[in-house]
Amino acid sequence: MSILRRSLASLIASMVLTACSDPADEAPVANQLVNPTATASAALHSRDAHGSHQVAILDDCDPNDPDWNPTGGCVLRGGVVTEDEFGVLLTSPLSLSVVGHPAWRMEPSYLRVSGGTSVRVSNDGGRLHTFTKVAQFGGGFVPPLNIGLTQAPECVPASPNVNSLPPGERLQLNNLSAGNHRYQCCIHPWMRALIKVG
Repeated sequence: MSILRRSLASLIASMVLTACSDPADEAPVANQLVNPTATASAALHSRDAHGSHQVAILDDCDPNDPDWNPTGGCVLRGGVVTEDEFGVLLTSPLSLSVVGHPAWRMEPSYLRVSGGTSVRVSNDGGRLHTFTKVAQFGGGFVPPLNIGLTQAPECVPASPNVNSLPPGERLQLNNLSAGNHRYQCCIHPWMRALIKVG
């Protein structure tokens, strides 16, 4: 019994010392932002491990949910979003147009590059997406996902400009002219990216 009391007393003393210690004596947290401006700038100029500029097309579909099967299934390992959750987050009572699930996105959604720079685009999700250049952001070619949006003229299923990307596929954009280039998924129209070429 005395060993138990000594262990308990030692534990309590340790907890009190930890609670009363000076926070200035603690080591810095590893994931603490040291320079938020530098971090924001790095996000604007997203690069992959090889230094190439890139846009990742992402989703988080649950491969174990059979409800994805009628619309192409899901091949993403470790995804957790069911088709039901995806549907619930399509709209909001605070919006007249589609909102869309936030896991369905292009990252970064804004990228600045210099003229002559190539940009790699990869579908890192588990569902089919498109990376389609549009004059203006708008709806896609799946009417139930276009709530409140007018279809972008470029989002025609048979168009060669649609750039369908199955999961794991990549494409490369070369020789982009100076200015703003808008891209969206013609299936999930809230998935958008703007590439600004200086």
